[in-house]
Amino acid sequence: MNSWSYYISLYFLIACAILAVFAYVIIPDKSKNANDQHTEIALRSLGYETQFLVEEDKSSSSFLKWILNGKYDSPLRIQYDDKRSEDNQWIINNAMNRQRIVDQNRYPNLESQTYWLGTDRFGRDQLSRLVLGIRISLGIGFMAVLISLFIGIALGAMAGFYGGWMDRIVMYFVNVVWSIPTLLLVFVVVLALGRGMSSIFIAVGLTMWVDVARLVRGQVLSIKNNTYVRATRSLAYSSTRTIIRHVLPNIVGPVLVVAASNFAIAILIEAGLSYLGFGVQPPAPSLGNMLNENYGYAISGKIYLALFPALMIMLLVLSFNILGTHLRDRFDVKKV
Repeated sequence: MNSWSYYISLYFLIACAILAVFAYVIIPDKSKNANDQHTEIALRSLGYETQFLVEEDKSSSSFLKWILNGKYDSPLRIQYDDKRSEDNQWIINNAMNRQRIVDQNRYPNLESQTYWLGTDRFGRDQLSRLVLGIRISLGIGFMAVLISLFIGIALGAMAGFYGGWMDRIVMYFVNVVWSIPTLLLVFVVVLALGRGMSSIFIAVGLTMWVDVARLVRGQVLSIKNNTYVRATRSLAYSSTRTIIRHVLPNIVGPVLVVAASNFAIAILIEAGLSYLGFGVQPPAPSLGNMLNENYGYAISGKIYLALFPALMIMLLVLSFNILGTHLRDRFDVKKV
């Protein structure tokens, strides 16, 4: 694996993580879910620029809530192409050439905005929604991987370290879960828990722990008879202490490799669920539901509406796969 591809992937993922954390600070549309709709400017091309009359900002959200969720009560904005002032009122014409009279005292501020990635069919900023889509994909992937690591490491370590009936029970459970198609299992969990972000990462995490469990079991089996592990028994250390402090730290490399791979799988599963309507529900922007909403415009000359979400899914998955391959080569991990 070339080092330049690893560093490009790593820096790209770091940049995406920064975008995800500080999304509402960076994106132009700071309303919750970037759902500021202006149908009069729907389906505008890349780089479209327009003007707005903006209501006085009276939002009461704390800075932390704003960073996490955007502005619930963001100020109203009215799009216009031209305006004139008359008797303390704005007389404006919007992009659909419709005239409107607006109170200047209510809308005292003027604002210009450039839609760098154009607008969707509701007139929402595609760039803002794409950044929030990255946030949701990385967030769900991160939580799903944490769940899969917690379950997989716990069961795999117990099966490998104790052996016997414990190993047989865990591996029987692993084989049963392994036999169920991934998407089918995810659908069942989502339908049982309801649609939403929390149910998505739980469902995805519950389908990926088997890979972690098999890997951890194999690694523990290979090192549990090493001298330093046998020495802990002679010192009367408890099995829990031996596993946590002496066994698990020595299998971090292989676990990081499978975690990177599972991150890519989680992003793909979440995108597929959202594309099919079982994932994150609108108006929350997910890369999958953005692709679902816009793929029909690809044949009408506005291919960029579907291209950017699809390209972002591809780049995220590719970057995690390259990162996992580099970690595998570095730690010299052999498939268990």
